[in-house]
Amino acid sequence: MTTQETAKTLSLDVGGSNIAYRLIGNSTNSSPPLLMLNHVRSTIDTWDPQVIDNLTATGRQLITYDYTGLGHSSGSVAPSIRACALNLLAFLHQLLPTLHTQQVDVLGFSMGGYVAQQLVLDAPDVVRKLVLSGTGPSLGPSLQRPMNEVQSTIFNPNPGLPTIEAFFPSFTTGDEGAAWFNRSTNSRSGVAGKNGEPEIALFTTGEALIKLTAAYLSWDADPTPYSLLQTIQKEVLVTSGDNDLIVPTQNSFVLARQLSRANFVMFPSSGHGHLFQYAQYFTKVVGEFLDGKLPTAPFSAGQIPPPGS
Repeated sequence: MTTQETAKTLSLDVGGSNIAYRLIGNSTNSSPPLLMLNHVRSTIDTWDPQVIDNLTATGRQLITYDYTGLGHSSGSVAPSIRACALNLLAFLHQLLPTLHTQQVDVLGFSMGGYVAQQLVLDAPDVVRKLVLSGTGPSLGPSLQRPMNEVQSTIFNPNPGLPTIEAFFPSFTTGDEGAAWFNRSTNSRSGVAGKNGEPEIALFTTGEALIKLTAAYLSWDADPTPYSLLQTIQKEVLVTSGDNDLIVPTQNSFVLARQLSRANFVMFPSSGHGHLFQYAQYFTKVVGEFLDGKLPTAPFSAGQIPPPGS
């Protein structure tokens, strides 16, 4: 079975851009593939193999994806989260028929959670279930802003120790942040540059980073997606660390409260990187959610339950 370390890099021509993706694992149940949308500046090469490989061990196929103009994908970086989601939808319209399915489950981490929310707002029929991790809604009531120092660290042209500290505060996680960083940046070292595989694409920098920052910040300033959250009629799992410095934990809780059918799970002594810190338990919870083993609301907002129910 393919893993994060061994999966072949594939591409689709979508509107003149070559979009890079990977199919990892083999589906052994009736669930649709799980589309993985990674954090700001990341690539399909920087997923933590402990998360990817534990998810495939639950018997499902994963799709990892490089946003247009980032990582191994060509084209122009999208100027907004909405544009990111529209590019992704065009990709899915081409890919899903080849996989003999019409839907995906979606796991969006950090900025990937922004794109996932916009995707389900624009194309609800394409999404079955949502996992939103270390992420929050767009502009709206009761949200907290991250410290300016944290924002500047995340968009620093040269990621390093401060970036690791933002994901894994060492005062609660010790040296686990460095271990995560090493796993995530070296998982493809055994195949990179061999047998047609590209060299490792690490974190976005340069002009692409400037455009990506603009897209990220425009979402933070847009009240429209927040106002539409209660229209999302999907089962959702929202997860957060109890001390997220990048997307404040409060914002993940607000997100869950605005969604009609959401479970909210908070991980102890953890921050933005909670899904990597607790990879085995996190993937167990995700698998149970996707398999329908977590509590769900008896009906969605906007739907009147039958009399006597």
